[in-house]
Amino acid sequence: MTCKDKVAIVTGAAGKGMGRSIALTLAREGAKVVVNYRTSEQSAQRVAEHIKSRGGDAMTTQGDVFRADDCRRLVDAAIERYGNVDICVIGPGAGWHPEPAAKIDGVAALEDAHNELAPIYHLMPLVLPSMYGRKYGRLIGLSLNRPFDSPAYAYNVAKAARTYALLQARDQAFQHGVTVNIIAPGPVSAIEQFSQAVELCDHGSAWVDRNNTTPQDIAEGVGFLCSEAGSFISGCEVPYRWQP
Repeated sequence: MTCKDKVAIVTGAAGKGMGRSIALTLAREGAKVVVNYRTSEQSAQRVAEHIKSRGGDAMTTQGDVFRADDCRRLVDAAIERYGNVDICVIGPGAGWHPEPAAKIDGVAALEDAHNELAPIYHLMPLVLPSMYGRKYGRLIGLSLNRPFDSPAYAYNVAKAARTYALLQARDQAFQHGVTVNIIAPGPVSAIEQFSQAVELCDHGSAWVDRNNTTPQDIAEGVGFLCSEAGSFISGCEVPYRWQP
């Protein structure tokens, strides 16, 4: 499983969750990683510096992927540095508004839908045409393990919209050598310590001793789909279960 010399944009890669682990894992597999962050510049720099300390190649780029102009700036920065984008991982999405349908906050629910769909609608027209031209690309979105929905009505609907938006692109994309897939976990706890995220990525004792789904489990799935082994997998939802 390798992504050697592929250029990967990982959105929301500076937090303590799946994005950071995905960035570390794609770098482990040889990708050049664009570490996107919205506000956590120092955390993003730490991820990039760790990748470079291991002999990898990484850069950080600030941008709110809910905004069209920031998405364009993110892609432009990746192309300016590396020449193209081979992999685009879309993570950030809806907030948490747990009201049932009978008590829904319409404004908050519409914001959830916007935040799930906006990164897809902003990024696809920026990355897919050049992927089509090279007959190679990987587009992966993080969504929700259905039908094991969360208790939040608006969150579930917004995630379903993201899933459908991506799946609708799969057939045309595959005709051009681009795979479109969804990683669909249930709850996944954050990794508070950067050192633990690294240990999980390195398959150290934290990985061996884990007893539930971690951000690294999600990252391994992304790594597989981005590798040559995933060349003919498109339109799938990879489910991850959580032990309550």
